[in-house]
Amino acid sequence: MKRLPTELKKQRGTLRKDRLNESEPKLPSVIPPIPTWLSEDGQKAFSELSNLLHDMSVLTQADELALTLLCDAYSEYKNAKEIVNQLGATVEIMSREGNSKPTIRPEVQIANQAFVRVFQLLKEFGLTPSSRAKVNAIENASSTPDVKIENFFNGGE
Repeated sequence: MKRLPTELKKQRGTLRKDRLNESEPKLPSVIPPIPTWLSEDGQKAFSELSNLLHDMSVLTQADELALTLLCDAYSEYKNAKEIVNQLGATVEIMSREGNSKPTIRPEVQIANQAFVRVFQLLKEFGLTPSSRAKVNAIENASSTPDVKIENFFNGGE
């Protein structure tokens, strides 16, 4: 079983003194700058998720890379899914014999692989219902993280 950060244990109410790591780095919750190399969708996701995670008091400067990877994978997933939605999941290819046969479009595999990465990183940040159910909100945290998460996945509506 992987170790959880102390802050997560506090929020879950499972922190025990005998299991406390006194040497664990303690970083303040901050919103890191948006990486310029992310796509437009990735930058939008980074902005929205960084604000959400900051409100939940779980985002630190040390989490910038993981958040960037999450947003990059989300952008990749979104782009691949748009192609699949527009063109379909299969494409007709010609065999050497001249026969046409349907084959899975490469974007389907790209979307599937990006989905796995997105889902894993969402869990790391407590952004899925089951991972969030294990965390108790702290006093100063926003009272509407579920609404913000739902809005993010519905296109910012």
